[in-house]
Amino acid sequence: MNPAKRILIYRLGSLGDTVVALPCFHLIRRAFPSAHISILTNRPVQAKAAPLTSVLANSGLFDQALDYPIELRHFGEISKLRHRLRAGKFDLVIHLSAARGLWKSVRDYSFFRWCGIPKIIGIPFRREDLQVVQTEGGLYEAESVRLTRRLRHLGEVNLGDSNSWDLRLTPEEKSEAGRLLGKTEIVSPFIAISLGTKLSVKDWTPENWKLLLTQLSNFYPRLSILALGAEDERGMVDSSLALWKGTAANLCGKTSPRVSAAILEKAALFVGHDSGPMHLAAAVGTPCVALFAAHAARGQWFPRGERNRILVAEKLCSACSASACRQINRKCILSITVAEVLETIKEQLASLSLAATS
Repeated sequence: MNPAKRILIYRLGSLGDTVVALPCFHLIRRAFPSAHISILTNRPVQAKAAPLTSVLANSGLFDQALDYPIELRHFGEISKLRHRLRAGKFDLVIHLSAARGLWKSVRDYSFFRWCGIPKIIGIPFRREDLQVVQTEGGLYEAESVRLTRRLRHLGEVNLGDSNSWDLRLTPEEKSEAGRLLGKTEIVSPFIAISLGTKLSVKDWTPENWKLLLTQLSNFYPRLSILALGAEDERGMVDSSLALWKGTAANLCGKTSPRVSAAILEKAALFVGHDSGPMHLAAAVGTPCVALFAAHAARGQWFPRGERNRILVAEKLCSACSASACRQINRKCILSITVAEVLETIKEQLASLSLAATS
């Protein structure tokens, strides 16, 4: 393998973007076990979004993080970043940022060469790397498939192997998860939920969540439920959990992403939007019931694993890529009914030998 000793990984995004790239981070560390690995990444624009470093901290998958200014508009800012990267004396840059068109791929390649980095791999130049490819089954390729293909020169990745998704949670993180759970009255088995979302196009609305929890608790009054999410979701989540007949706990804003993963690992089921917590749950092997709007290519951002149930909105404006629905007032995500979600959760719980008791 290439004897690169100082490697730079370029990957932007927050929680979900980081989790879907986990197999790539593992592949890179296996290919370069003794290299010093730095990650060039952004601080999320939205305060509630978790940065990449908070997801991969303590994992051993990288050694240093470098801040990427999310909007490089002026030559002075670009020059400052170039100076920092030249000072890093990197042997290799691995491009893992999302494909954003051929021109931006050429721009990124030119910039890293300008920084004096002699070798660059992973930049999306091929058609299948620039566009989301539809498979024979009708779904589109998962983002993890697209990313690992760009690193094919480093080796093979088995995306079905749980080791490819290992967050390498530490004993201390698992202990903190146990401590937080111990402060609640939550007992196993319990359902983990995440009701918030960064994008309004994905918002199933508090009214739907309240109705769902009311009906679900009628069938499972002895089942515990625990909510995870951002601090600004606490009020909305509290009002929803107040309708739950059994034991409920709200840990929104109380956990780091990695401690959240350790809690999700103990859950029987995760229920929520297409979100970072959904990807965390899937990474630790917890089956999901996930609600997807139609704004993204169907399948691209589905959670990993075979035990998930995905509810996808009607194709009213499929793959519009919008973060906010300005034309049809979120009619796509709202086309998923409470009855559909309720029945899907009941089927999932039955498959886990958790029968309704009403």
